[in-house]
Amino acid sequence: MSRARMSLLTVAALAGLGLLVAAFVLNRRVDRALDVPVSTERPVELTALPERTTLPFWGSEDIESVVELPDGIYLAGAFGVARLQESAPGAGLHRLDLSQTLPTRRVATLSSWRTDLVAGLDAGGLFVYRDGSWMELRSGYGTLHVRHVAETLAGELWIGAREGLFRIGLAERVMARLHTSPVKAIVFTDDGRVISGGEKGLFSTQGGTTKAVAIEGADTSWVDALAFFGGRIYAVSPTGLMSEAPDGILRPVSNGQNVGSIAIQGDILFATADPPDTSVRRFDTAGKLQLGQLPSAVRKVFAPGDRVLADTQIGLAQRVDETWRIISRTRAERIFGHTHVGALAAFRKRLVIGFFDGGLSELVEGSRGPATVFANDATAMSLRPLTASPSPVWEVNALLDAGGALHIASLRGAFRFDGVNFSATLGTGAAFSLAQTRSGVAIGFGEGVLLPEGKLISAFHGLPGNQATALASAEDGLLVGTPSGIGYVEGRTVRWRAASGEGKLPHPWVTAILPQNGSVLVATYGGGIVRRVGAMADKGEWKPFPETGGLKINTGCLVESQGRVYAGSDGLGLFRMTKDGSRFEPLRLALPSPRVTALFEKDGFLYIGTDEGLTRWSVDGDSQ
Repeated sequence: MSRARMSLLTVAALAGLGLLVAAFVLNRRVDRALDVPVSTERPVELTALPERTTLPFWGSEDIESVVELPDGIYLAGAFGVARLQESAPGAGLHRLDLSQTLPTRRVATLSSWRTDLVAGLDAGGLFVYRDGSWMELRSGYGTLHVRHVAETLAGELWIGAREGLFRIGLAERVMARLHTSPVKAIVFTDDGRVISGGEKGLFSTQGGTTKAVAIEGADTSWVDALAFFGGRIYAVSPTGLMSEAPDGILRPVSNGQNVGSIAIQGDILFATADPPDTSVRRFDTAGKLQLGQLPSAVRKVFAPGDRVLADTQIGLAQRVDETWRIISRTRAERIFGHTHVGALAAFRKRLVIGFFDGGLSELVEGSRGPATVFANDATAMSLRPLTASPSPVWEVNALLDAGGALHIASLRGAFRFDGVNFSATLGTGAAFSLAQTRSGVAIGFGEGVLLPEGKLISAFHGLPGNQATALASAEDGLLVGTPSGIGYVEGRTVRWRAASGEGKLPHPWVTAILPQNGSVLVATYGGGIVRRVGAMADKGEWKPFPETGGLKINTGCLVESQGRVYAGSDGLGLFRMTKDGSRFEPLRLALPSPRVTALFEKDGFLYIGTDEGLTRWSVDGDSQ
């Protein structure tokens, strides 16, 4: 049957045959969209992880999963995986970091698998923690982007990923795929069904067969969370909390609007609000509602073992005898608030952090106070916001200390900070890059580069494009990178350019420029790095680094420190040039995220900003 004919039949059914036939047609349509083969199986293997350098971490402490095992409570989130343990009698529980060998820290989900832990990374991959070390669980399906893992009473591990629903039996060496629709949540029912849901709907799998489950009023039944409670399926959808009716269709729950997360403990369903507030809703099996209040906003609720826990702004809370008490306080790095680092710079001996999802803060080392950040290497840092809320500076792309002031390029424009006040600079619209020239600071805008003399140079004057995504002073002029290539400006004139299709650049989108003695390194978003050899006045020779081909280097993520060059990629972590300057190699560092968004060297440390937080790595011995 053709798609056009099927669509006409669907419309007719919805119009004339009533809700039952409409649900049947919805199920048929979603089943066809699954494109599921009969349950397939592929081999799996556990592989030891390579040693990685342990780094401090500053960023979000939001919790995504909680698991209770006989030896303690385990947490997972943007900070990695940690076990709660008591530091001193009466001092509460603190987190013991277990993420040192994982390739990245952001963990999307955590589950028990008998006495082991299983973690799915947001960047991809499934990992097992056994006997004090992590191993990667690889399968013939390639890298899975896992969002939920859950264990049955029989020891089966069910895996929900962007790539579908998967299962591994206890002591089995094969992984089976049950369907190919993306999965964000999994729950098991008493009658043997495995319910999975994600962006494309809600599905029931039993005996190797998968069927769609209808949600009332939802064309595409987007599901964020699932629970089985009182003999019924409950789902969190964009329209609120839904529950299974006797006819198998999920319908809205009274007082279930704006629900963010759910958890089941005994005969109570706990639900948090979205956006978060200080309340936790409690539903009994009859649907009766009660409200509980906590001292701070609740982001998520969990029910490991016989506990009920809540992730709040001030720490992890546990419900005891109808009341909530904080059992593990949030460390001060949570004060970051925003974690997507857009740019880094030194200003008046302090490291300034420009957030792409926020404003500016400065990191002060060696002091302790109410805003102290404690790294896992016992380094004390204090974070102080430089911008109040609301702030004129937001979504920071570049920072530059020049002329006694901090210059800022952001999507809200270009600004100058004198240590006390912010003032807008010349130029309008979003600003993307900055560079110190002999006559002042050049600013890259969406419509061209504004020179210190006040002249705007754009594609009209010969640049490959208008948007100046990268700037760097070189000899007597200014190199300007755009999404369409690179140009060299000298004396307010474009002297030469390298654009798309000329064979000089591996990719036209230039994101970072690093002048060196007698050459220039040019980084691109999608083609890696190329070196231009020769004086700026010469024709120049372009020599690519083939091993970087296809790399997406983020804006400004190309720096030199103590004779070594470092490049930050979007999705593959940090790369370093070899000592002889012939090639780039990946570094085995446990980063907060594989998306490196900012790099800066200060006092012997390379500060590495990502979209999930900040870390640093000592480069003192790396030049040897």
